[in-house]
Amino acid sequence: MTLAQDIGQWAGRMVQVVVGGESLKTRRAADRRRALYHQAFGLRPDATCLLDQLAQANGRLVTNQEALRTIGRRGQVVDLRPRSPEVCMIDIRQKVGADAVETVRGCSWRLTPLGRLRVMRAQGVVFSAAQIGIDR
Repeated sequence: MTLAQDIGQWAGRMVQVVVGGESLKTRRAADRRRALYHQAFGLRPDATCLLDQLAQANGRLVTNQEALRTIGRRGQVVDLRPRSPEVCMIDIRQKVGADAVETVRGCSWRLTPLGRLRVMRAQGVVFSAAQIGIDR
């Protein structure tokens, strides 16, 4: 085996360049949100991917298979050995709050209203008492 073949196999196992898919504008917006989640909660990159997916789902269930497709994607590089969604969920629950995520039968997750509120606050959304229905 030549050195070039050896390097090619090694590089092929580590990362894969993604061509096509989402638009550049959409990917950059997702990258900005993930950076905010990292700053606000101190999450690892693959956990920020899952949290962003949960936030973008707007209360819809995110299955384990959907999470697996998203976790390793950061920008245009795909990590071929990302952590499992369950491990990322442990990280999210520890740092965002145990009450922020609802598990449905061990195979799906969604953000609770409190979790969505925390994520929106991390994004810099400011709420007034009137907006959230608190009369003072």
